[in-house]
Amino acid sequence: MTRRVFILGTLLLALVAAPISALADAIDDYIQTEMKSRRIPGLALAVVRNGAVEKIRGYGFANLEHDVPVTPDTVFELASVTKQFTATGIMVLVEEGKVQVDDPILWHLLNGPESWKGITIRHLLTHTSGLPGLEDGFKAARAGGPRLNYSTAQLFDAATKDALSFVAGERFQYSDVGYFLLGMIIERASGQRYREFLEDRFFRPLGMSSTSVLDQWRILKHRAAGYTLRDDRLVNIRRVSQNELPSHYGIFSTVKDLAIWDGALSAARVVKPATLAQMWTPVRLNYGGDYPYGFGWFVDERRGHRWISHAGITGTELSRFPDDKLTVIVLTNLGQIIGGTTVNSWGLTYGVAGRYIQGMLVGPEKEHPDPDADLSRRLRDVLSSISRGEHSDLLNPTMAQYISPFTRTTLSERLRTLKSFTFVTCDDMQARAVERHGLRVTRVCHYRLMNDSETRYYSFWLVGDGRVADIWSTTE
Repeated sequence: MTRRVFILGTLLLALVAAPISALADAIDDYIQTEMKSRRIPGLALAVVRNGAVEKIRGYGFANLEHDVPVTPDTVFELASVTKQFTATGIMVLVEEGKVQVDDPILWHLLNGPESWKGITIRHLLTHTSGLPGLEDGFKAARAGGPRLNYSTAQLFDAATKDALSFVAGERFQYSDVGYFLLGMIIERASGQRYREFLEDRFFRPLGMSSTSVLDQWRILKHRAAGYTLRDDRLVNIRRVSQNELPSHYGIFSTVKDLAIWDGALSAARVVKPATLAQMWTPVRLNYGGDYPYGFGWFVDERRGHRWISHAGITGTELSRFPDDKLTVIVLTNLGQIIGGTTVNSWGLTYGVAGRYIQGMLVGPEKEHPDPDADLSRRLRDVLSSISRGEHSDLLNPTMAQYISPFTRTTLSERLRTLKSFTFVTCDDMQARAVERHGLRVTRVCHYRLMNDSETRYYSFWLVGDGRVADIWSTTE
């Protein structure tokens, strides 16, 4: 990195350190209302608009036991927001000619099993390798119960024993195993340990002084305590294991440092614009359709606005709206435990962005007369079928295979105390070439769902014959 990059980071740090007015505004009201309803203990927010940090502040508590408030300097465990750094690390090596995205991974992981023969680096980057998902990966390493410490060799050996779910490129399946293997490829191709590589290439040159790779032994200044919900009460989340190579989940950072990272990406000071465009292109699957994930980022659009984002299970989220020159970073300390109580800390970046980008949110719109009450009833029945784990003829089978047990459980809880499901509006998509799971979308219809605890908005991507190509929801 050049001295110019270092100066950029220094100037941005000076900017974001400037005093922020304590006067409440619409964003403060929204964040504080959502924190209360979702029971989020602490949250840090940064809004970057037109290349400048427009808003940055902390809300609530980083540590409930000691009443420590969140500030822009509070350090959070990013969890899967880490994946964009790992993917960018791979693409730096691609630009240097040390790897190529279509290299078979066995060229770099020589001791891998024969079953990995058809898997490329691109498949790992896009979660289309067929390697197992969140609950099924590294099973051999967890035999006999979880451990406090895992070496790279232990996890690699366990990964070689994991069964593949499908042929590489057939579909999307989110896989931490794949991003662990990408970390190994970074180490082999660069000749550096993963943490050293990120520090040398990203953190130190950009001035991201509060960003580091997981080290549970280290005393980390300003680190937020992590919480989750158990038996309807807040408890400590107990994430204490140490992986020698945590390339799938292990970066800690602040909203200040992530604003620096965002600015460096936008200014092409990390990778070239063409490389970033490649990272932000939806993956094309074997059957010809695509899935809204690129290299370390979900890549989608809402109501005509491109949306590049990623969230982490610890309650973190970074969203970029590149055409609107807006980035929103929300870091919380209310996380989810796999298989535990449903926790909802995500979607706040979209709600904040919608208060800057006119017309993106559905919620502010006045309800229109329902033009097709029968369709509305059938769409509500689709949600009910999903919550019960049942098949619906109206639902695109390709989309149906991506519905997780977590989604079903969450939806079931929302419908249990349903009060109303009301039509709001439809967006005509005829003039735009929008595709979802291989189907051409002709309109997106939005509904307001109210129950005892919240109001949510469900958007249904519909094809010409009325089938549902995709569904998305938010509290807004």
